[in-house]
Amino acid sequence: MENASFRWRIDLIVTTPGLADRAVEAYVERAATHAERWSDHAPVSTVFELGQLADSPR
Repeated sequence: MENASFRWRIDLIVTTPGLADRAVEAYVERAATHAERWSDHAPVSTVFELGQLADSPR
């Protein structure tokens, strides 16, 4: 049997070094089974702790 993970295309998050330092959680969203998957892409979600950013545009 072929490895079900072999053909997944894991998407990615592109960020600046400063924002990357604020990442607190990241995960790959995958369907529970190969039959339930919505495509061959596996979206990546990331949670950032932003708090108060002194130089953020208003």
